[in-house]
Amino acid sequence: MNNPNTFSFITEDKIQLTMNLYRAKDNRKNVTIIYFHGGGLLYGVSDDLPEIYINKFLDSGYDFLSFDYPLAPEAKLSLILKSAYEEILYYLDNKQDIFGLENNDYILFGRSAGAYLSFMMCNMLINNDILMPKAIISLYGYTRIDEMQFNVPSKHYNKLAQVPEESIKKILSAAPVTYGPINLRFSLYIKARQEGTWVKYLCNEENPAKYSIKDESLKYFPPTILAASTLDPDVPFKASKLLSRIIPESHLITIYGEVHDFDRDTNNSIGISVYDEIVNWLENKI
Repeated sequence: MNNPNTFSFITEDKIQLTMNLYRAKDNRKNVTIIYFHGGGLLYGVSDDLPEIYINKFLDSGYDFLSFDYPLAPEAKLSLILKSAYEEILYYLDNKQDIFGLENNDYILFGRSAGAYLSFMMCNMLINNDILMPKAIISLYGYTRIDEMQFNVPSKHYNKLAQVPEESIKKILSAAPVTYGPINLRFSLYIKARQEGTWVKYLCNEENPAKYSIKDESLKYFPPTILAASTLDPDVPFKASKLLSRIIPESHLITIYGEVHDFDRDTNNSIGISVYDEIVNWLENKI
């Protein structure tokens, strides 16, 4: 894999965000895949996608651009969405002069919370009559944070040792955080899911429906490919299944098992086969 070009962008709220661009060398399609990482919006890093998967996109001729974004609870969901949206606009306004890319065409890709951001960005772009993506790739994603499963204590995470409040205080920062490695901030997510307070970490007392996409809006979305596990302990499988029924030209890849990020283990053939199917699907849609 070729080394990325790194770009910095400062939002209106003075948050510095980093973007890493990997350029396809051969069979260039002049289409950019914009990637948002997962982590429940509480943790995660922009370069978390394993190299083997990035290479599949590059080898197929797609450029790959990863974004970071401010994390909760230091940044509330309204600020996270605003910052990510500004990043998209920055890309669209500067794709040639700064990024050196030749075409407007792009795809939004996210895993888990990153897929949620991809859906929310697409909805905001449509509502503001701005060029929407050619397609969306959603791995174990969702479009609503008012799901019941997100707002009650998780049986899965309550099987783990309880996270003490004191350890959380040591994690939190007084300023916005954009880099949240799993070894430093995952306990924050565990505690939020153990208590059923994850959504409150994101938006305090605001109605989570405000940050959820209505089914009617999804009918205007571009072709979308989704992949999720039937017994996902983090995000209900029904979220992806419902999206596949509502979004036009959508395709759902079903993984049978009790796992969330099925593509984490690159030694497991499931992840490889899913990305192969995604690339093949894109060939027929883009």
